[in-house]
Amino acid sequence: MPEIFVSPDKEVVENASPVLPSKAPTTEVQKSAFKSHSHNRFSAFNLYPDGINFETKEKEEKVILMLRQHPVVNLKWIVITLLLLTGPSVLAGIGVTSFLPIGYQVILSLVWYLVTTTYAIEGFLGWYFNVYFVTTRRVIDVDFFNLIDKRVSDAEIEKIQDVSYTTKGVLGTTLNFGDVMIQTASEVQEFDFGRVPKPERVAKILNDLRANVH
Repeated sequence: MPEIFVSPDKEVVENASPVLPSKAPTTEVQKSAFKSHSHNRFSAFNLYPDGINFETKEKEEKVILMLRQHPVVNLKWIVITLLLLTGPSVLAGIGVTSFLPIGYQVILSLVWYLVTTTYAIEGFLGWYFNVYFVTTRRVIDVDFFNLIDKRVSDAEIEKIQDVSYTTKGVLGTTLNFGDVMIQTASEVQEFDFGRVPKPERVAKILNDLRANVH
């Protein structure tokens, strides 16, 4: 199954250190590993993404990974949205709204579709803006609740104590997504990158960063 929501990273050397150099790369391995990558705005796995900024990003801080939950998590709200879209037709077909004047039936249908559209937009935004960052300095968890309510937690790489990952079920194993758990000595003691693509590789990058810092 093609990973249309995973940013291509075939130019990256698999075993190269993920730590970005402070100066221009010199060896062929470095040049290949740190070569610029195109960024797909809807990608769930972005390695060395271009043009990524966030509110607390420091000037010298480089983004190594930007992650979202695997796109398969969107199936729930997509299916519910498709079912809701058939609601007015089904209700009209069985005569539930037939006693209402035509004008009221139209208004009821418009309100139904408006609520359905709002639900779909909220489902998409919840997936799109719930992101995880791994930078040269920190891990960052952005929890998006709505347009005016979000929570941002971070921990420095040097405070990471343990990194583990799990892949659950047939779907997770087949599509290669799972949870990455990060134990830290910071104020937020545990970070959970939930249902992200390539959890094994994410854990390896974090462990490589830890080794480089320590």
